[in-house]
Amino acid sequence: MNYRMVKDVYSLWGSFAMPTGEIEEVEGGYRYVGDGYEMKTEITHHATGVNLRSDCICNTGKSPLELRCALSRFSFDGGEYEVYTQYSEWCNESQGAWQPLTSEIAGSNEDLRMNAGANPFVAIRSLQTGRGTAFHILADSTWRYAVKRQFFQSKPKRRNVIVELGINDRGFSYTLQPGETLRLPTILYYEFQNRVDLDAFRLHRYCNEVYPARTMPVIYNSWLSRGDNISYELLADQLAVAKKIGVEYFVIDAGWFGAPKLWYESVGDWVEYKEDSMRGRMKEFADLVRAEGLKFGLWFEFERAAVNSRARTNNPQYYLVEGDQAFIDFSNPEACDYIFNIVAEQIRLYDIAFIKSDFNAPITFDPHRHSFLEFFKGYRAFIDRLRAEFPDLYLQNCASGGLRMALANLRGFDSFWESDSHSLYTQQKIYKDTILRMPCRAVEKWITIQSNAIQGRSGERILMSGDAGFKHVEAVFEGFLKASSLGGPIGISCDLTALSDLVVETLAAHVAQFKEDREFWRTAECRILSDTAGILVLQFSDAEFKQIKLLMFTDHATQTGVTLYPTFDSNASYRATDGTVYTPEMLASGVPFEFVTPEYIREGYTLMLEKI
Repeated sequence: MNYRMVKDVYSLWGSFAMPTGEIEEVEGGYRYVGDGYEMKTEITHHATGVNLRSDCICNTGKSPLELRCALSRFSFDGGEYEVYTQYSEWCNESQGAWQPLTSEIAGSNEDLRMNAGANPFVAIRSLQTGRGTAFHILADSTWRYAVKRQFFQSKPKRRNVIVELGINDRGFSYTLQPGETLRLPTILYYEFQNRVDLDAFRLHRYCNEVYPARTMPVIYNSWLSRGDNISYELLADQLAVAKKIGVEYFVIDAGWFGAPKLWYESVGDWVEYKEDSMRGRMKEFADLVRAEGLKFGLWFEFERAAVNSRARTNNPQYYLVEGDQAFIDFSNPEACDYIFNIVAEQIRLYDIAFIKSDFNAPITFDPHRHSFLEFFKGYRAFIDRLRAEFPDLYLQNCASGGLRMALANLRGFDSFWESDSHSLYTQQKIYKDTILRMPCRAVEKWITIQSNAIQGRSGERILMSGDAGFKHVEAVFEGFLKASSLGGPIGISCDLTALSDLVVETLAAHVAQFKEDREFWRTAECRILSDTAGILVLQFSDAEFKQIKLLMFTDHATQTGVTLYPTFDSNASYRATDGTVYTPEMLASGVPFEFVTPEYIREGYTLMLEKI
């Protein structure tokens, strides 16, 4: 993108003259010198086609400057455009759609949970050329974006389709002291041609190189067994079955601290409650987990505390209060030390190898009026400190489901709890839309079985959760269960002791195959080959297309098969799962695949192609 005018590159206002005139192009970016301030832009081009833009503003004068808006701008020629945006709420994460750009389309976040509401991701596509650009805000603050047509009457006529992104400036007022520099959120962007998946494989490839996964684990979480009703005996029974299945991390969810029947009123009191639940046997159980060859994990909410918790009552200076909730003030270094020492003590006490980091309440008011810049700075330092002190600790990111499933959080977390909706059908849709803005390997796939397998005329089915618990259940075929639980770390959360030997054996075989293919899934990138009401086809592959795994899902499809057109190495032949060899010419003509189950049902299928 080549710009001429400063207003094509920045949106600034505050206690200084508005930027006008032409911008200076310098090596690696742009530069603009205003009255008492200077703007700089650095642009980095990655081999994957992904670009990073980093802007900063420096007070070069002798007096403080009040900054009220500082956004990065991208400008396009006039024409016909459409815009893709996503919205996330509890059990409905990553809900995306295209809209025609008529005047302005905007999204913003005011909640510390970065994806509560709009997601920090937007794409614009020209209807005339079929090409587009996807934008990701890597924010350490609340954020906003806007895509709009802007009327310019001045000559020469400038580009009039604007995308602006950065710090949410609602109520924002930042005093920039002489010599001080403020860095704006980095904007990650890349061009695409595929309207269905926005060429998200570029993002996946970039993330696999810059934020590589350390492992792709198999996790058991206690929550969907009996919720907060836990005991040593109950969990020991779950552990015995988890070991048979091949689980690697055994994680106890909420209910281990405070008064167990009122755990939500004890959040922040990160000390084992010994009068009930585990009755003081937590360390004994953690030792048992390790003795069985698994690693031990616990649930925390670092940011939050109940207003009447002992932690907040005894240390009110470390908390911000909003409504009936309290939150650690990460802008206060003493509060950061306070929460770090508490969490570190528990990690050492129980030799914790896995933390589920949850965040279940909104906080939207920053007393500094800085869109939580200081809060995020302290929070990032806290996470970095945990990483440095406990380098083998696995950190899972959760926030009322997937409300912190943001690209910026890859810097500190290993993977993300996809959603509190445990319906495999809902999760598969959420996953398909989430991988437009996240690498596949970071999005966990959860299995929540409600009962044993049942036999029907159309084959064996398994009853599973159809919502955030077991108020509703759904029947799924084994093929759908296996296919839909691939693509990220595998999680299992249910009463394992209620499962038949057949289901346990089925899960164990599935987990064993996943472990055999783990290195593939750790670096896989995804393309969406088809996304309709009846058929979803996902292609996973390594960057060199040595292996290709095709996952197909039917949803009341009125057909008995599908022809697949994978992306592949055009100089190589491939061997399919059934032994069929496909030449490049055959692959280019399409791979026919027949469904073996009756029409009008939901089923999943897997086909592997391996280069020979």
